[in-house]
Amino acid sequence: MDNLTHTLIGLVAGEVAGRLAPADPAGLPAGSRRTTLLALGIIGGNLPDTDLLWSMQTFTGDKLGYLLQHRGYTHTLLGCLALAALLYAGCLLWLRLRGQRAGPRDRWLLGGFALIAVLLHLGMDAFNSYGVHPFWPWNNRWYYGDAVFIVEPLYWIAAAPLFFLLRTAKARVLLALVLAIAGIAILFVHGFAWRWWLILLIPPVLVMLGRRVKPLHACLTSAALMVLVTLVFASSAAVASHRVDEAGRDRAGFQTLDRVLTPSPAQPFCWDVLLLQRRDDQYVVRRGRLNIGISSLCPAVLSGKGTAPMRSVPSTGQAASSGLQWTGEFTMSRTRLAALAQRTCATRELMQFVRAPFAAQTQAGWVLGDLRFDREPGPGLAELLVTGANAADCRYGVPWVAPRADLLDR
Repeated sequence: MDNLTHTLIGLVAGEVAGRLAPADPAGLPAGSRRTTLLALGIIGGNLPDTDLLWSMQTFTGDKLGYLLQHRGYTHTLLGCLALAALLYAGCLLWLRLRGQRAGPRDRWLLGGFALIAVLLHLGMDAFNSYGVHPFWPWNNRWYYGDAVFIVEPLYWIAAAPLFFLLRTAKARVLLALVLAIAGIAILFVHGFAWRWWLILLIPPVLVMLGRRVKPLHACLTSAALMVLVTLVFASSAAVASHRVDEAGRDRAGFQTLDRVLTPSPAQPFCWDVLLLQRRDDQYVVRRGRLNIGISSLCPAVLSGKGTAPMRSVPSTGQAASSGLQWTGEFTMSRTRLAALAQRTCATRELMQFVRAPFAAQTQAGWVLGDLRFDREPGPGLAELLVTGANAADCRYGVPWVAPRADLLDR
């Protein structure tokens, strides 16, 4: 998820914890405890992304390092436990420097909430198609939730009931700006269709609701809305998965390797689909749009001509009857793809990230990449120009199991 969503989820969790947890007579004043919990929620909700400090390609120019190291060790259960311990220790040090002392009950609350805040980050990241590998070092496989778009404005709108709980005018202005951006983003994604203008009414209604009810009820309303958004997308993902699997079984002789699902923002009934299959030496990926609701409401969010050569295919049989419309198909020899993937150390490392591999011959040479992120011509975020050089040692040495080992191992 994006860091704004992580921040708002941490804010809501901190408010709920601060108002639900019983006071410690020997501990912090109520105001200080609430402020501390809010800080823990916001900082802990973003702490695993500190791996961007050494993986961010903006600074290094190395996109392979970004792909392999972002959502790396800090996005594991063991890494989150270590981060939570550091966050808790930093919290106690900060309180001591300010001349405040947490009582025994407060220390348990702050320590437990520090862990919850960091784990919330890992849990939310697990819901999209980018993937996480939480069980390192015991299990180094990638796991994909395929349920929520990486930027989901509905989570932003769900924070609206907290508006009047924020203490400073600056914080309220920032939240108001976030709510406005959420509404505009949803309208933009859906082409400013008239029915989507109703979304602009929801934030003001939630803000006024938060003002009229008790602070605890406002916090619980925000938390419940965030849980509801997650459950709706997860339930729709289960339906979408079933329909895509049925369409895959409709293709006689093909073995389904994987299916990648990405919902449209604020629209749990519309999904971008990649269906990965093989038959003998043939490797095929079909891209499509799945509608499990009303077709006229589905936007084309992740469209664009990419590097991979795609041919048109008809939507027939089970696919057509289930609301699945194929928009293109990539196919090549599995043997050829595996040879390119093994050509250099860099390509082998790239395969430790790539979930939907493709190879395309361009004027500069062969390009190897991931169809999940193939949205523009030429080498993009998850694409690599295959060269003839083969370094003796891999640069990164990460332990992640290649997602498509079932396809590329020879």
